[in-house]
Amino acid sequence: MKKTMIVFLIVALVFAINSVCKKQKGPLPDLYVEDISCMGGDIYVVLGNQGEGPLPEGRISLASLYIDGTTQEDIVLQEASSTAQGGIAQPNGKSYYLIPYDVSKPVRVDVYIDYNEEIRESNEENNSKEGIYIGPCLLPDLAVGEIYLDENCNVVVTVENMGPGSVPKQVWMLEEEAGCTLRLICDEEEWCQVTVLDFDPSQELEPVTGIAGFPSDLEITEESAVTAIIDCSDLIQEQNEENNTKSVVLKCGS
Repeated sequence: MKKTMIVFLIVALVFAINSVCKKQKGPLPDLYVEDISCMGGDIYVVLGNQGEGPLPEGRISLASLYIDGTTQEDIVLQEASSTAQGGIAQPNGKSYYLIPYDVSKPVRVDVYIDYNEEIRESNEENNSKEGIYIGPCLLPDLAVGEIYLDENCNVVVTVENMGPGSVPKQVWMLEEEAGCTLRLICDEEEWCQVTVLDFDPSQELEPVTGIAGFPSDLEITEESAVTAIIDCSDLIQEQNEENNTKSVVLKCGS
């Protein structure tokens, strides 16, 4: 009876090993924690896959976040704020997580990826980053600066970062949705709405005191009321939410 049970257990173990191997044939992924930092007033975590293989389909591996030694809500890998090159599911891909947390004073942050060892990797030694102190995370402050006419009477708008903190790089990394937009309204009719990738592709706004100019194709032929609105409220916190809109009256030749 005992021999039969032992044989059964061995067969079951071999079957389980074979099942895992079938799921991860070929080159293996290599997950790692690249960066933990401030982005605006929040915590920003970058995870990557520097292996030669993709993650197996249906993976349920998790990344765990600790702040000052206290575990936070688990970050499900499939729910990144944005991704690059397919995210960590693909070789050389990266996933970016913007985590709402008021970092008003320095905090210790620890991140562990694949802590449940669900995924076979080419390197299992780089799945964590511990003892990273960040903060206080200073907030940016996006504001509409000048609204004026160029020599062809087209409207030009400048947007400035007037806050003590930098603008999160996250706003330029979104692949599927517009998290930060600039709207132009002329005489109460919306003329255009452009994303930050359109009006600031060089990321001039990112540093403190950064300024980006947007030369629009809105031509003013007669006296008009022009309003510009910079809106990133769904993506970042700002030090001042009251200076995101500005209105002026423009007249060509004045």
